Amino acid sequence: MAWISRGQSSFVQDTPNGHTSAVPAIATHRGSLWCLWSDQSGDLYYATGDNDTFQTRLRFPDQGIPVMAELLGRLHAVIVRADGEIAHYEYDDVEKSWASPTLLDKQIGLWTNTTPALISHHNNLMLVYIQNSYLYYSTWTIGSEDQPVWKYPQEVSGISKVSGIPAVFVLNGDLHALCSSAEEDRVILGFKYSLPEDVWNSCDDVSEGKAAQGVSATSYGDSAFLAFQENGPGDTSHVIYMSEYKDGMWHPQEAIAGQTSFDPPQLAVLNGRVNCIFNSNDESRELLWYSRSLLDYSLSSWMAEIPDDTLLSDMTIPGTHDSCAESNIPFVRTQYLSIASQLTAGIRFLDLRVRVHSEDGQLYMYHGGIPINLPFYLKFDFVMQEVFDFLSQHSQETILISIKNDDTSNKEPPEVFYSAVAKHITSIPPYPSGKPRWLTVNKPETLGDARGKAVLLRRYECSPNLSAEEKMGLDLSGWVDNNPDFTLQTESNVTIHLQDKWEYSDIIPLKGLVESKYEYVVRMLEKAREGASEEWFVNFMSAVGDPVRKGEVAESHWIAVGAHSKLIGAFVQGMNPTLRLNFDWGIKKRYGIIPMDYPELPKDSDLVALMIGSNM
Repeated sequence: MAWISRGQSSFVQDTPNGHTSAVPAIATHRGSLWCLWSDQSGDLYYATGDNDTFQTRLRFPDQGIPVMAELLGRLHAVIVRADGEIAHYEYDDVEKSWASPTLLDKQIGLWTNTTPALISHHNNLMLVYIQNSYLYYSTWTIGSEDQPVWKYPQEVSGISKVSGIPAVFVLNGDLHALCSSAEEDRVILGFKYSLPEDVWNSCDDVSEGKAAQGVSATSYGDSAFLAFQENGPGDTSHVIYMSEYKDGMWHPQEAIAGQTSFDPPQLAVLNGRVNCIFNSNDESRELLWYSRSLLDYSLSSWMAEIPDDTLLSDMTIPGTHDSCAESNIPFVRTQYLSIASQLTAGIRFLDLRVRVHSEDGQLYMYHGGIPINLPFYLKFDFVMQEVFDFLSQHSQETILISIKNDDTSNKEPPEVFYSAVAKHITSIPPYPSGKPRWLTVNKPETLGDARGKAVLLRRYECSPNLSAEEKMGLDLSGWVDNNPDFTLQTESNVTIHLQDKWEYSDIIPLKGLVESKYEYVVRMLEKAREGASEEWFVNFMSAVGDPVRKGEVAESHWIAVGAHSKLIGAFVQGMNPTLRLNFDWGIKKRYGIIPMDYPELPKDSDLVALMIGSNM
């Protein structure tokens, strides 16, 4: 696919705000693209954006050469100062500011005078840098007193001398490093990290290119991408190229829109698009930006590719579990992405846990009895406004809205909650075209009927006095909690198969929990693949271990993405990478609704895209 200029005429910022003095840093964080760079006076600035535009730059509180990476929902920046000292910053998403830095210990060898590389791997940060023509690495990990520390540096390159700028990427769970050699030919050297031995080994992770000053790399699904300036025979133009590593080999390099750069280009993938940001090959060294899609469709508008007469029940629909639990409390949090970012990333099923407040009759978002976004609370109105804002811009899409009454005290009769939701729905005005925003029939059928609308899946009871025709939404009120395989039959004769085994209270290590949950999920996926097209399938990937009395795990992130298991002394892949790597997703196969925690993670995952692709 072709490279397309982004921003205003390919500029990241208006001139002269995008002038640079060094290599820019780019990363993705909570559904946004971030860029951090040093201007020609040495001051650092950063900006955030999406796949189309960046916002106006903001001042960063340091000077030097930057790199960035996200770890466990937190954005980290490492700055190499002029004297070689390295400063480590974390971004506070609540305060919208960078916290005071930690200085790495120069006395143990944590210093450099060139641009390093930074990446998250197995819930650690890894910094790779050049010192005296050799490649070193250090990891930032939890110490003996649960305080993160930077470890003593160790060599990556062994006897191989390197130069320029290194790159690191993760492919199918393995960590790789690339760097150009210090020899005159500047061939690109490859190294692969062995976790059990904590060493790097030389490998064939090399492209056919020869890097002039350095490389950058990223990955998505089964592919890795390497960007560099060509340094072949007689080449002094600094034309920039990208090469893809797939099926065990690097494919022929492609020019990035015929562009040249002063410094090596930088790569990051956001929502199925690979973004390349670099500084222009002239005195201004202006930040320029190009991208191309890695998919045959857009994650933000994929339903436009599906025929109108397709049954909603006959689709594979990626979703999120406890969709609004973007909390700063670890045991409450199940997501890092906002609702708007989830929808842009391809999510089309939202699991909303709601309570009605008797004081004002308003609906608020909860998770297990804990209000979301304390102390301000998060209103249901605000969440649905995000949904309708998205649908206004993407009229061919639909969003399935599962609503559950989070109040299980039974102090109020069911009609109180039912009436509060019904009042909200009926008070929502239609689109300017007159088209309704909600679809509340008790037997939703085709995608064509649902386009541009929120489809109600009612996971709460209503007044017994209402007839089946009067009741709003697809009726899921008979949901059996914590069940690995349950079938509902509604009054409207709709069959719904559910897998929601989420609670593990037995003593079980993380590895055993993931294996057990994976079996339940796969069993329901296979059942959906073979089932009748008019029957619905809802298959939750989320789970939790007892955080107090038994088991090993408490945070949903560990189960979804992975963590180091103290019981077995090794890193355990979570549900997202396990399903991504082990399940055989077929083309034109129906797998039903699949709600997940942290669906965008690990960072190289294309799991959501695989689910969507099964519809094509």
